[in-house]
Amino acid sequence: MSKIRAVIFDCYSTLIDIKTNEHKDEIFYYLSMFLEYYGLSLTPEQLRTSIEQEKKRIVKQKKERYPEVDLELVFRAILRKEGSDDHHVAESCCKLLRVFSIDQLQLFPDSVPVLRQMKDSGYPLAIVSDAQKAFCIDEIKSLGIAHFFDHFVISSSFGFAKPDLRLFAIACSLLGIEPYETAYIGDNPVKDVKGPKKIGIRSILLNRSNETLRTDVEPDFIASDLWEAWRWIKENS
Repeated sequence: MSKIRAVIFDCYSTLIDIKTNEHKDEIFYYLSMFLEYYGLSLTPEQLRTSIEQEKKRIVKQKKERYPEVDLELVFRAILRKEGSDDHHVAESCCKLLRVFSIDQLQLFPDSVPVLRQMKDSGYPLAIVSDAQKAFCIDEIKSLGIAHFFDHFVISSSFGFAKPDLRLFAIACSLLGIEPYETAYIGDNPVKDVKGPKKIGIRSILLNRSNETLRTDVEPDFIASDLWEAWRWIKENS
């Protein structure tokens, strides 16, 4: 078996410990107030409904097996119906929705030390995340880990989500490393195993809670934390 020469990470619940609630009433109340500054009159309930309807429309239009919606495009479509085509306002709405929805956003204790050791050992690193480009990389930067990574592959930029194997193939191409020389670390037993394995990437399933995980595709290794994942990578490099 070929040696591992590069590592790709999932982001949320793998490196970043996050809790969000996008259904809070206050999110739509404050977004509605924000839009009033730009002369746009949408009640909180109208805004909530418009967002959900536009998401469904985009998903139906895409016809992807694992569709991903770009939230910025959702807001741009809503704003256009109200007579505005201000891209800055649409992007700001994405960021505000995110800020209002976050209950917790912090790194896991093992994230920085493991990333540092990998980087110091010469491994090219990338992120493949089901996330929104409007705020994902900003959050990674704000938490101080962006400099560890050579590339970021964010699903909303492509219109399809994990486990679509194309996201993992794009990351390998950007890194200039063959899939069979790459390891992927993620916490979801479906999204973070099926896609990587399909193109020959070795999949490490992160199970921080030591729960019983069900997946129709077996990962190459199950780790209870990033230190275990890192030790396995070194043994296979």
